[in-house]
Amino acid sequence: MRRALPVAVSLALAAAAAAADPAPSNDSTLIVELRLNEQAQTTTLVARRDADGTLLVPAAPLEALRVRRPERGLVLIDGEPYVRLGTELGADVRFDEATQSAQVILPPSAFVPTVSVASPDAPPQVTPAELGGFLNYDLSGESVDGRSSLGGFFDAGAYGPRGVYTQSLVARDDTQERGVVRLESTWTLDLPDRLATLRVGDSISAPGAWGRAVRLGGVQFGTNFATQPTLVTTPFLAAQGEAVVPSTVDVFVNGNRVTSQDVPPGPFTIERLPPVTGAGQMQVVVTDALGRQQVIAQPYYTGPSLLRAGLVEYSLEVGAIREDYALRSNAYGDAVASATLRRGLTDQLTTEVRAEGQVGGAAAAGVDVAWQVGALGVVSLTGAAGGEGDVGWLAGAGFERNGRRASVFVRVQQASEDFAQVGGTAQSDRLRQRSFGGVGYDLGRYGGLQLSYGRETRWDGPSSSTIGLAHSVTLGEWGFVSLVASHTRAEDDARDLFVSWTLPFGRRSTASTSLRYSPDAEGIDEFEAVASVQRDLPPGSGTGYFASISSSEDARLEYLAQGSAGTVGAQYARRDGTDGWRVNATGGLAVTDAGVLPARRLDRSFAVVEVADYPGMTVYVENQPIGRTDEKGRVLLDSLRAYETNAISIDPRELPLDASLSTPRIVVTPAYRSGPVVRFPVVRASAATLRVLQPDGSPVPAGAQFVTTHESVPVALDGLVYLSHAAGVRDAVVEW
Repeated sequence: MRRALPVAVSLALAAAAAAADPAPSNDSTLIVELRLNEQAQTTTLVARRDADGTLLVPAAPLEALRVRRPERGLVLIDGEPYVRLGTELGADVRFDEATQSAQVILPPSAFVPTVSVASPDAPPQVTPAELGGFLNYDLSGESVDGRSSLGGFFDAGAYGPRGVYTQSLVARDDTQERGVVRLESTWTLDLPDRLATLRVGDSISAPGAWGRAVRLGGVQFGTNFATQPTLVTTPFLAAQGEAVVPSTVDVFVNGNRVTSQDVPPGPFTIERLPPVTGAGQMQVVVTDALGRQQVIAQPYYTGPSLLRAGLVEYSLEVGAIREDYALRSNAYGDAVASATLRRGLTDQLTTEVRAEGQVGGAAAAGVDVAWQVGALGVVSLTGAAGGEGDVGWLAGAGFERNGRRASVFVRVQQASEDFAQVGGTAQSDRLRQRSFGGVGYDLGRYGGLQLSYGRETRWDGPSSSTIGLAHSVTLGEWGFVSLVASHTRAEDDARDLFVSWTLPFGRRSTASTSLRYSPDAEGIDEFEAVASVQRDLPPGSGTGYFASISSSEDARLEYLAQGSAGTVGAQYARRDGTDGWRVNATGGLAVTDAGVLPARRLDRSFAVVEVADYPGMTVYVENQPIGRTDEKGRVLLDSLRAYETNAISIDPRELPLDASLSTPRIVVTPAYRSGPVVRFPVVRASAATLRVLQPDGSPVPAGAQFVTTHESVPVALDGLVYLSHAAGVRDAVVEW
């Protein structure tokens, strides 16, 4: 960019004409082509010469040239302010008399700062789905020690523009129980533009920093960051620097480039850079056209418990507590209500307030504060008051730091005997003190080491504490080794040591051996060795297996076969001298306007793809082959990412010669547990060559136009005409 005038300035034209110097007594008018700070664009303007030959340029165009207006040094000529491009402004001017051009270099501070955004917030453009539905099933039958039982889990849903309704059931048939139990019935409406979700029916309340998650039946409305998966909730980073000439700025976070942008001369700021949580380092590399670089390094810290400044998270719940879940269909207890609000006051300070109450039970309210202490870590403080009748208190404090090599966390809570919460336990089992913490260290090629400790005491119940040590190391092509040791102190002490070695072979197969030593265990062997081999199921159709045997004569065998319509399996297990068999089948059905299609379990969003009526076409998701179209040209793609872009494509080379395709790739952004139908624009060709004759039998002359309802084409020699869309043509007109 040719910013001619952006020359001499770090000023701000706050100067008025009254503050300007008098006009020079000896000046001359010039038409000058200015090139500023090596920008590609030049600017032609009328300039003057000062008495000492210094170039004077009009002040008015400064804003368009991104140069700050000067606070001093303005010169008045015929009532118009001019800027003196002298050394006092840091200007380096090279004037060519022959071409009447000026090469001007200004310091970066002379320019208006450039501010750009690396990660703008943008709600997803959801692919609409018409009314449809799905059904998932998991059927099983087993026999253990001569006793047989049958079971089934069913999950059905209906979706459309107004959300998703889901219903889940569990069925049992054994010697002790026979019947069907309703699990959850919920209507869910996501509002991505508002980052919110409304649930009516069964749901789980948001616990906040100190509350309890409670199953309830009622209404829940609150923030759902999953409706905008690309949204960064933690504080952003910002890269700042200066460029003398047009440059490219590359920003690296922990060695990974997160953005690259071109900037003009002057100060620049690139905002909203997504960080990697924990401690890290950001590098800003400024490279000009000649390859000259300047590198700015800046350490940072951000914690996952922080919200960025101005971001709000909330949840409101009203309903009745669900009781005997999975045992009774419609058991609901006392009415409850709760409200939680979190807000990032600054990038370093996040606060939370919460209140909850239960009819005929406890009520409580409290606050939580998370504060980032420079690059050290995040400190949190919690305080709450509540109870049933008498009011008690709860207090807590914590600290966390996730470094590139070392990490540490600690959390302590203390409560009075009268403190009670919604969904809490009996008074005799109320929490008195809970503390847990841990330290982790990355040993590089020698793996990772973690040490953890936890302790919990209750006012009238048992207390317990556990200390654990874990270490894992990768052995390259020889797999990895892990070690876990723990010591629990409670009514019955327990010491355990577990060592395992896992060796991968092939693309989906592993073999492993493990040793367990439990000197305090009762009812099992003190020492046990286990050897196993397994092959994981592939993403598409295929088989998998698992087999293990132990020194205590326990064993397990499992075989699975997976196809586009589900998975079937058979298992055998022997434990403590008891044999058991189990067979199961899982799968699903999708109901869309493209028809009913069998599928594997549809726990996530999905899509039905149609490629006209061509069978055997391979369909790809993110360039990975997922399935082939059936005899009607359809294939169901399960496990798509809700509210994220999913690139679906086909290979045009697989199409027959009589087909044409305008685009081989379609991007789909499905809503939560919805299944849009994606139709590729494939047109089956219907070409034909005709010979057009006049009534006397002679061919229509060359150059005439043969016009149909679909196209207009020229007539060739001997009356020949080529039509690319001949199907359905009944009438035509020939013009010449």
